[in-house]
Amino acid sequence: MRAGLQRWAVEQGLHAARAALTRAKTPQRVRELVTRVGPVVARREAYRSSAPFDAGGARARWIDPAGDPQGGIVLYFHGDGFIAESPAIHDPLLAAIGRAAGARGLMVDYRLAPEHPFPAATDDCFAAWNWMLSTGFDPARVVFAGDSAGGNLALVTAMRARDEGLPLPAAMVLMSPVLDLTFSGASIARNDGVDPMFRAATAQRIGEWYAPGQDLSDPRISPLFGKLGGLPPAMLLAGSSEILLDDTLRLSARLENARTSVWHAMPHVFPAIRGLADGDRAIAEIGDFIREHTDEATRGT
Repeated sequence: MRAGLQRWAVEQGLHAARAALTRAKTPQRVRELVTRVGPVVARREAYRSSAPFDAGGARARWIDPAGDPQGGIVLYFHGDGFIAESPAIHDPLLAAIGRAAGARGLMVDYRLAPEHPFPAATDDCFAAWNWMLSTGFDPARVVFAGDSAGGNLALVTAMRARDEGLPLPAAMVLMSPVLDLTFSGASIARNDGVDPMFRAATAQRIGEWYAPGQDLSDPRISPLFGKLGGLPPAMLLAGSSEILLDDTLRLSARLENARTSVWHAMPHVFPAIRGLADGDRAIAEIGDFIREHTDEATRGT
């Protein structure tokens, strides 16, 4: 009964946020909404956050969960449509993943559009990975993770590292990733009005703000259209009612080594939302996946 009431309350809050986002016509208005809603919906988690520092030209922060990290590192790329940043949401999400995985988190605070349009965010994320490699971090201990737009950036960073002959991380975790900014997936129309968080018209503004005047089918913008061979194992999560569901399903069909789960009636990036039992279960599964792919390396530390 209690879980059902919590889920109902979450859905009502998301419906209100969806209506507000539909009316938000500017990035500044979206940022205001994210700042207001973030503390209300975010999960509660104990962690320490470092001061921002220069990670090879990108700004980054360490997120250390409560407990005793065992040596793994989650290089994290946050969501919010390439235009906003919500530490109130993403810091505790990364801390929860780190707690479950026994790992530290490194949050990349990449430059935001439209003030800094594509390729600023992709360059910052790649710079952070270059910094980790040049500083001596073992790539076998590192997992890329990202939600929504951050899932896009995690995949684009891995593809660029592959193409430039750099070491790849041990694995990737992509939660409700935005992978096709042409929004050609059938779920855009199929789940429009069903998705509790977004309408199709809201999502389609992203390309205008993130990559104005660009070819949105460019794989550096929409990695679903790129070459997907030679990438590390990936864990993909999405909710069945998301307008972006087909981004995850199409990626899963093309990746060589993907573990994909579609969670019934769960909203966009549901592991970040407080009060969802499925979110807690997903965090535990993400932690197990990260441990599975980093344990051997971390035991050697």
